[in-house]
Amino acid sequence: MFERFKIVPQLMRTGRLALRLVRDSRTPLAAKLVLGATALYLVSPIDVVPDWFPLVGGVDDLFAVVAGLNLFIKACPRWLVDEHERKLGRQDPATGDDSVIEGRYRRVD
Repeated sequence: MFERFKIVPQLMRTGRLALRLVRDSRTPLAAKLVLGATALYLVSPIDVVPDWFPLVGGVDDLFAVVAGLNLFIKACPRWLVDEHERKLGRQDPATGDDSVIEGRYRRVD
């Protein structure tokens, strides 16, 4: 029943990755400008498809968010994206390992 909404968790993971990347000072300014342009489009009163069209009006905003996030991540250096993906617990591209280590930590002096 909920297979249709698989895009929502993927969009959330991509959003968390983008948030980590935009906060990183090593991310190029050009990539950050792509994300800023996406945000500017969302708050802009100018729309490709007016929002008062039922259903279609909101879809163009969703498309803009998805496209903007993907362009932003592609504009970032691959090594930086891989580093943040590993910190988020995603699959390691070098080893293909997608395991997450759980446990407690303690301070060792």
